[in-house]
Amino acid sequence: MAITPKKIKLRPRSPRPAEAAHPAKTTVTHTIAWSVLLKVIFAAALVCLIILLGRVLALVFLALLLSIALSQIVRVCSRHGLPSWVGVALSALSVLSIIAVFLSLLLPAVANQGTTLISHLPGVQKELIARLPSEGPIRDAANKLLQSASFSDPQPLLQKFMSWGAAVLTAVSELLLVLVIAIYFLIDGDRIYRWLLAFLPPRQRAKVRIAVPEIVEIVSRYVGGQFITSSLCGTYAFIVLHFLHVPNAALLAVFAAIVDILPVIGFFLFIIPAVALSFTVSPLAAALSAILYGAYHLLEAYLIVPKVYGNQLKLSTLTVLLASMAGWLLAGVVGAITILPVVASYPIIEKLWLNPHLEPDTVPKHAAIEEAAHPESA
Repeated sequence: MAITPKKIKLRPRSPRPAEAAHPAKTTVTHTIAWSVLLKVIFAAALVCLIILLGRVLALVFLALLLSIALSQIVRVCSRHGLPSWVGVALSALSVLSIIAVFLSLLLPAVANQGTTLISHLPGVQKELIARLPSEGPIRDAANKLLQSASFSDPQPLLQKFMSWGAAVLTAVSELLLVLVIAIYFLIDGDRIYRWLLAFLPPRQRAKVRIAVPEIVEIVSRYVGGQFITSSLCGTYAFIVLHFLHVPNAALLAVFAAIVDILPVIGFFLFIIPAVALSFTVSPLAAALSAILYGAYHLLEAYLIVPKVYGNQLKLSTLTVLLASMAGWLLAGVVGAITILPVVASYPIIEKLWLNPHLEPDTVPKHAAIEEAAHPESA
């Protein structure tokens, strides 16, 4: 007798009320590899190190910019068959000569005129108020501005100015340190560059070899051009103020040369004190100083800067202003000085590294826009 097996259908058991109220929990386990954890720790340590050594890194970056500019002297010497050490020596001698002239001639004059100006602030205040209209918005604004305690009692400000000698010595020592590092960059720069290049894969090495000469050209033109434009600005300011018999002309001229490094913002920083002190001479002198300073600003922006820089910094005025403000907020004066060649190097980075990740026509369109804005450099 054969026994036929029966099919047994299993129905899912209905969950009990307690189980329905509390469904089974799913446990998710995340596993982090030790390599990833070590990378995160290394990145955090690197960020902390950069923050702690920010000042030193800024000085090293300034030295790198200076060495790139001075490398042009070394190249000229090499073209004439002279050894590289001659170019390095001439570069160091030229920078040291400029520093020596500044310290021996300009610094004492600036210190004397600075103390004289601060000690005579009450008289300057009275002269300015006497030459302004008796009433009106200009008079009200001047009264609010000139009510500072420094005008009535300049002794605290004078003591603070005298205490700036330590800050000046610190700045001079840092400047000499930048020069020394720049000289070492000139001596060992090529070897350091090839040593760092060996860390990159072959494809990236080829891109770096293309990018470095173009970036060096931008930086060298920027540093050399900035020195020329600042010198011209300071000389022009001194001639104008001396011709108008404005007191403390040397102090104002040095200030104009320094703040001229800051694009757009520098003009407003040096024209305000110049016009204010010109008021102590006469309203006509103040008007002439404002007109002549404004004329030079236009001349510098539309003639001197394009000729000196050779249109290598193809940056709009808005880009320059925003970049300078960002650099100032990030690293003060050093940031405002160094950010422009970095921003100007963006087209090179875009062409070599970002192009594969952008739309196919992005780089050609950007190049066409820049060519239209700067046709003389095409």
